[in-house]
Amino acid sequence: MEVTDNSGGVVVSPPAIATQKRVSLFDQISINVFWIANNFHWQALLAIVLPSMVAKLLGDANKDINLALVVIWGTLAAVLINPLAGAISDYATFRMGRRRPFMIVGTIFNVIVLVLFAFAPRWFSSTALLITFIVLFFMLQVTNNLANAPWSAIIADKVPQNQRGLTAGFYGLFTLLGLAVGSVVAGIIVNKNDALPMYQNEIVQIFLLIAIVQIILVTYTVLTVKETPLQAHVRFELAPILKKFWFKPSQYPDLSWVLLARLLVMMGIWGIFYFLQYYFDDVLGGHGVKTIILGSNFSGELFSGALFLPVVLVSALPTSLIAGWISDHFGRKIMVYISGIMMTVVCIAFILFQTQYGALIAGLFFGIGYGAYTSVDWALAADALPPTDEAGKFLGIWSAMGILPQVIGITIGAVILQALRGLPNHFGYTVLFLVTIVYFGLGTLVIKQVKGVK
Repeated sequence: MEVTDNSGGVVVSPPAIATQKRVSLFDQISINVFWIANNFHWQALLAIVLPSMVAKLLGDANKDINLALVVIWGTLAAVLINPLAGAISDYATFRMGRRRPFMIVGTIFNVIVLVLFAFAPRWFSSTALLITFIVLFFMLQVTNNLANAPWSAIIADKVPQNQRGLTAGFYGLFTLLGLAVGSVVAGIIVNKNDALPMYQNEIVQIFLLIAIVQIILVTYTVLTVKETPLQAHVRFELAPILKKFWFKPSQYPDLSWVLLARLLVMMGIWGIFYFLQYYFDDVLGGHGVKTIILGSNFSGELFSGALFLPVVLVSALPTSLIAGWISDHFGRKIMVYISGIMMTVVCIAFILFQTQYGALIAGLFFGIGYGAYTSVDWALAADALPPTDEAGKFLGIWSAMGILPQVIGITIGAVILQALRGLPNHFGYTVLFLVTIVYFGLGTLVIKQVKGVK
């Protein structure tokens, strides 16, 4: 979509940052430590805690639709907050730099909301919990994205292009580390099969633990990563900035194709992610079923958090670093092709082999594909950035293309599962995985259209 520049306001582009110097290994690690905390936060909540709370406290019969209602409104807010916060940070002239002040403020308010969420099941009746969860999740998304959206641009600010593959590898590594720890810890602590008083205590424990991790790692990041503030004060105008978010795909074709590919692939990932715990409960669980390896009574939280997701993430950890290095030398696109094929094959395996062992084998191969995609996705977007000084704006849009699919994916998934609930052979989950195959296939093919990045 094209928007003309005739609003009458003067749009002042932020001055360019000084020429980037080669960054040390320590600096590359420090830049990315924040993503451990951020992904611990979201993995614990989205994969384990929220699906569990919805099923336990709001009832099993409508859990798919209720989960979608809790998630979509806050996620829609994140679609707006992410690019807006990134764009505003491009113009920020704080003495601490452009990105860190947003991280500090966002984290403070995020921790407050986490504490409120921890005690909500004790304070509100069951009839008010759905609205309470919707409001609190909305606030979580706003505060957390205020912190993380500007930080998405820190690599573009500080790291030269010939080091971005390795730095993006650390980004992928720490992302996966946060995901792994978040899933295991939440999966061990939370169990919807426990009595309500014990379950409420488990919810308090996990939310407070998430808050503590946020405080510690954000403090480390703020103290170790130094930014060069903008040297000139610029006039920030909201209306022209909002207008500039819209552009013709033909204006920046490579970036547009990268964004579309990310949208499609993430729709595939998020379309099944939210419902994995329910899949494990409904398809693999049941009365008297034991969890393989662990030998305890089966629960979706435990199998997902302590077995399936760790298998996915452990297999993804080495791939994230290896794929980042390979992409620096042989190109980003080949890794996207490989990851897309791998994740498609995994969906087929979920349809054909509905056992605990089958799920873990599928998770192993999904982790390989997911690790490869995670490590090169950011580097591909950074390489396709237009030659402007507004990396925060464009990477905010890139971040939004990872958030918007959550809304679309969970909505479509919830409708499919709710509409087909009760059909034999868990047909609803089969349809959900078939739709996911279409997302992955289209997202992989779209990357072929990117011409300016190998």
